[in-house]
Amino acid sequence: MTERDKVGCRQNIISMAAAYIEHRPHASSERVPTSHYVIVVNEHETGNFSTQSAAKQAACNAGYRPVHVARQRHLQDRKSPAHFRVDPC
Repeated sequence: MTERDKVGCRQNIISMAAAYIEHRPHASSERVPTSHYVIVVNEHETGNFSTQSAAKQAACNAGYRPVHVARQRHLQDRKSPAHFRVDPC
């Protein structure tokens, strides 16, 4: 792979949309258990994963950058950065 190809690959990754890893179902209480995790991109859910780690890995493998992972079960407001942590892929 030439240096030009490497730069092109990096540009493609940078241009991908941000992904959010969220718990499901939605809940207003932290006592409600998580049944699965989803990847949310541009307000659309994709995938159904049994673990947060599997969802994060799938988002990274798909090329989404950055990947935001929900910190707590009941706090998933995408407009509030404190509710998510950015996970390096």
